[in-house]
Amino acid sequence: MDELKIKVDCFNLKYTLECGQCFRWKNIDDYYVGVIKDRVIKIRQDGDYIYVRSNEEKDLEKVVKDYFELEKDYKSIEERISVVDEYVKKALKNTSGMRHLKQDFFETIISYIISANNNIPRISKSVNEISRKYGKKIEFDEEEYYLFPTPEQLKDVTVDDYRACGVGFRDKYIFNTVKRINNKEIDLLKMQEMDTQSLRKELLSLMGIGPKVADCILLFSCQRQEVFPIDVWVERVMKKLYFNDKDVSKKEILKYASDKFRDDAGIIQQHLFYNIRENLI
Repeated sequence: MDELKIKVDCFNLKYTLECGQCFRWKNIDDYYVGVIKDRVIKIRQDGDYIYVRSNEEKDLEKVVKDYFELEKDYKSIEERISVVDEYVKKALKNTSGMRHLKQDFFETIISYIISANNNIPRISKSVNEISRKYGKKIEFDEEEYYLFPTPEQLKDVTVDDYRACGVGFRDKYIFNTVKRINNKEIDLLKMQEMDTQSLRKELLSLMGIGPKVADCILLFSCQRQEVFPIDVWVERVMKKLYFNDKDVSKKEILKYASDKFRDDAGIIQQHLFYNIRENLI
């Protein structure tokens, strides 16, 4: 198939896919290859254009624009947050064009349960193994890929089966969440329609989900850009830039970030996270 060419504005593919919000993308030569929704995507960027190939061409442009939030005015957002302070301005200059992905809600929940006290290579390996064992296989460019399984496809998977996918102690958390969804105790569609605080409370009721994981799900799947997930990197950069390296609690950091960054807290969080992790700030 011919590549789908899409003009983009204020978008950087590398920063967006390498900032730690998703675990299923690989950089191969000039392309990033990933599995989103019902298809495999191969995507590259050249200046103000992205070029996309997929095994499924139906609605491809719509799927890509939706997943990368390409119709959201990030240019205006960056102009707005650039005046917050000098630290944000510097971080933004380093990583302009980074966007939040609109990831599948169920996959994000399971992926971030796996992410607790874990590292990205191991998370990716576990997510891919669950997909390989229980998801639908897709052949594209003479390679095999697997969609992330639905709750229904996971209904007979045991705790030991999850453990065999390398998820460690999180096996029972995944099992419990999938079971509750399949038993209709949890309605994923209704959850996504909730206001942020109600949805956060619902997420926290799931086994294995604490405040940071809940906020990551809110930010990276539900577009609640007012939330401010705090992991070790964010804690480090906030203490360094705003608290003179004092030993302050996560609760204090969260209040400070919410008061200062307001509705753009999640956008700013991701720029600060990427900058501190890559030693750019």
